Amino acid sequence: MPETYLVSVSVPRAHAETYEALLSGLPGAVVGRRAPLIDTGVDLRDSDDLDVLAYLDLRPDAEDVQPLVTLGDQITGMDGTPFQIQTLPDIDWVAESQSLLTAIHAGRFFLRGSHDHTSAPAGSFELVIDAQNAFGTGHHETTHGCLEMVSEIIRTKGRRRLNILDMGTGSGVLGLAWCKATKQPLLGSDIDPQAVRVADVNAHLNRVGNYTRFVLAAGIAHREVRARARYDVVLANILSGHLINLAPSIAAVTKPEGLVVLAGLLRDQEQRVSRTFQAHGFIGVKVIRRGPWSILLLRNQRSSAPRQLNRRCQDWSKSIDFN
Repeated sequence: MPETYLVSVSVPRAHAETYEALLSGLPGAVVGRRAPLIDTGVDLRDSDDLDVLAYLDLRPDAEDVQPLVTLGDQITGMDGTPFQIQTLPDIDWVAESQSLLTAIHAGRFFLRGSHDHTSAPAGSFELVIDAQNAFGTGHHETTHGCLEMVSEIIRTKGRRRLNILDMGTGSGVLGLAWCKATKQPLLGSDIDPQAVRVADVNAHLNRVGNYTRFVLAAGIAHREVRARARYDVVLANILSGHLINLAPSIAAVTKPEGLVVLAGLLRDQEQRVSRTFQAHGFIGVKVIRRGPWSILLLRNQRSSAPRQLNRRCQDWSKSIDFN
């Protein structure tokens, strides 16, 4: 078996998702987290700090890791966060990380890894999502809260056929949950080519591949995303700064009375994100708070789309190198 390498960074729990998202950009990275251990070996799951981990088959250079950690510091307000690069013993660390993920129940959905054969509760929709190099196994507070929001939308909208966009799909878990429960088509997009591939694999694993289409896109910078607009529901579990930059674009592709689910933002970022979307015609419907994270459900009150997209969003999407 080839050697496995570990990049680890210890950060406050509230900032872990930011560093997870950034380290997932390392080629072939499988990203996870662990809480620190005290001398007795007890796992401090409620500790304020934890380790963000990235497992790789090829040894990364410090010059590749440092810019990602520095960007994480800029986003979170941290300074000089250290990281380590280690060579690990010769075992299957992907399987090891998957075995640590327990099945969860979120809203109407039951998520488990392929290694876990726990039976799904009666009346729930089962999804099999393994820990891979695309964010979203359902265990993070934001994904868990988004699944609850998806359950709420399905409950209130009934069996109406809706046009759905899952922006920043990651592993595809939110979109796959929607398709599993409704048997309706969905378009998903992500800025990471590996995430698009993983989402497609997960769609077929969960037997909803016929309902899904995943494309490589920054925001709405893909002809198919724009061609299918306008959307009844937009799911966007990404970082708060991106949500703010993308607010005009999301408003442009959301139908009047359409809903958006926004996540990836901390509680202290909630007001700024909400006010940005309010300025583009949205009103609050519901908020779920999990730990330090907020998940927002908003409704578009505008009767027509904005005429122009935000210039910052256009410039940002043009700067993305998909190669």
